[in-house]
Amino acid sequence: MNMLMKKVSVYAVSVSTMLGFIAVSTPVSADGEAELLQMKRTPVSVEPALIAINDAFPGLIYELELDEHRGQLVYDAEVVNLKDGTLYEVMYRPVSGNVELKETENISLLGFNRFNKAELHALELMEQHKYSLIDQLAKVKANYPGAIREVELESDKGVSYYKIKLISPEGVRRKVILDTENGEMIPVMDHD
Repeated sequence: MNMLMKKVSVYAVSVSTMLGFIAVSTPVSADGEAELLQMKRTPVSVEPALIAINDAFPGLIYELELDEHRGQLVYDAEVVNLKDGTLYEVMYRPVSGNVELKETENISLLGFNRFNKAELHALELMEQHKYSLIDQLAKVKANYPGAIREVELESDKGVSYYKIKLISPEGVRRKVILDTENGEMIPVMDHD
């Protein structure tokens, strides 16, 4: 039975009384066991990563993902600076606190933009309203304790939101979307 549990993806629904949300979660899969063990050995927190990345590369964080690089957990991020038209791909090392530039890219080349109109509009509004991803993620973590594994800005059907993937200290994976306009958090079913 234990072997069967490792091979079959089982979804569990837990009811969260916080804010009356229904939190949908999945237990850690067999391939996520190493990630969970590594996170327990090297505690990571998204706040220092965001601060260090923003200090080194001012702009809006478009994507942030917890990854492994040479045996260490790192945060890979994409930062968009609309003022200079640049997308920075960077890596943050939680152990040392260092931010390393991996690659730069012009967001506009020969009249073509890396982002579609909806994504550009979302980024412009967030910059105009001085959107604080750090503050918003602190609210998410207050409601859903654990490590933030991934943050990605999405724009669909006229709505811009961050898709956030977390893993609890017990290894339960969760996905929450965060409306960039009003800060509303909505848990969603994770089929990853």
